[in-house]
Amino acid sequence: MTTLSVWQPATADLVPSSAKTPSEIANCAAQLSGKDKKQIVAAFELGHYEMALNHLWGKTINALKRELSTVGVGLLAEMLGRVDIDEDDDADDILTSKDAIRLAEELGIVNSTDALRLRHTYEIVTHFSQLETEQNDAEEIDSSEALAALRACVRGVLGRPKVEVAKKFVEFRNALEGETLTSDDPRVEMLKSSPYFFFKLTVNVLLNAAKKNIGANLEHTLANINLLVPAMWSNLRDSERWQLGQSYAEAYSNGKTTVVGGLKSALLKVHGFDYVPENLRSDTFVKAAEAVLVAHDGLNNFYNEPVPVKHLQRLGSTIPTPAIPACMTALLCVSLGNSFGTSWAAKGDADELLRRITPERWQYYLNSVLPSDMKVLGKLLGGKPVANWISLLNSIGSSRLDVKSTNVSQLLVHTKSGDSSKVSKAAQKLIADYYGKAA
Repeated sequence: MTTLSVWQPATADLVPSSAKTPSEIANCAAQLSGKDKKQIVAAFELGHYEMALNHLWGKTINALKRELSTVGVGLLAEMLGRVDIDEDDDADDILTSKDAIRLAEELGIVNSTDALRLRHTYEIVTHFSQLETEQNDAEEIDSSEALAALRACVRGVLGRPKVEVAKKFVEFRNALEGETLTSDDPRVEMLKSSPYFFFKLTVNVLLNAAKKNIGANLEHTLANINLLVPAMWSNLRDSERWQLGQSYAEAYSNGKTTVVGGLKSALLKVHGFDYVPENLRSDTFVKAAEAVLVAHDGLNNFYNEPVPVKHLQRLGSTIPTPAIPACMTALLCVSLGNSFGTSWAAKGDADELLRRITPERWQYYLNSVLPSDMKVLGKLLGGKPVANWISLLNSIGSSRLDVKSTNVSQLLVHTKSGDSSKVSKAAQKLIADYYGKAA
């Protein structure tokens, strides 16, 4: 059966192993002009690695954003969960570097290994650009780091011609609000057998369309919600079920009777009213978690994380169930940190909150959220975050938790033994399952 699938990059290595020098690697960059190649190579030869990487990274991230813009700003907004973006916005303005790398990985423009290397390159460039003058004089990028960054940028982005990504889903996404699908439509069957990534994205598309559309497009959207939500429900994880319930509550609160009627009909078909939040308390926690992630993903994150984490901590000792996915993701991102370490002030508070989470809530997160939590799983692919994961999970006794997923169970087995390499491989398997790829 045909399924939706992310675009699969060519398997051939775009930078052959025989390419060892800056000149040989740069010559593989199909998207760099001859002038750019000469400037980068000249900077390498003079030992001006920071200058070379700043120029290289600018070309890399701009090329990546150009490729992402081909799927349309609307789809990018839905993948980001941003309701404040419309088709008139510029992709370059709305996408941070971290957003661009994550979405490129989700759409299959880069594979998970190349995405990991691109994130590391971004962290190196950002780290050195933020150093004070005195520190900058004392610390410098070494030649091996610079060469690895050059290879990562060329292999992941600049070495490939432009590609058309996720065409099937772009067409399917347009149909969700442009026509009323039927149960025997091949596209509906295609969705049912597709990777979870597309379930999550379909829910985002439908709910955003229900919020913004009027007239015929709203009718199409609500009809498709009533067709597709029941079709996906048994496979949907709690994070997406709570999202549907939250959207119903918001529409009810805002007096959008047509949307309320459509969502109510869909929720009744799946006995989904258990996922409608009872009050605004959960929304307060979700917004606080979002603020933590904004600080974590932004510049100077080690400095900016403590305040929003402290605010989340002050909201109360018990996190409402609908807010568990957002809060656990945010707290784990701070606790695990990145390849340069963690924000010590923020990590202490985040770890305290995570250790106060009950075993039942941890089981809920590991069973229903972690398998599609790309922010956390992405951190487990290597480096310091893996060691922090092992320390944290062993401190809460994760090996005693009842976990249903075989892949998550394997992750916890390797976590208990402290085997960083096997933890990373288990995380890679979970990521591959989410996207429907081979590990």
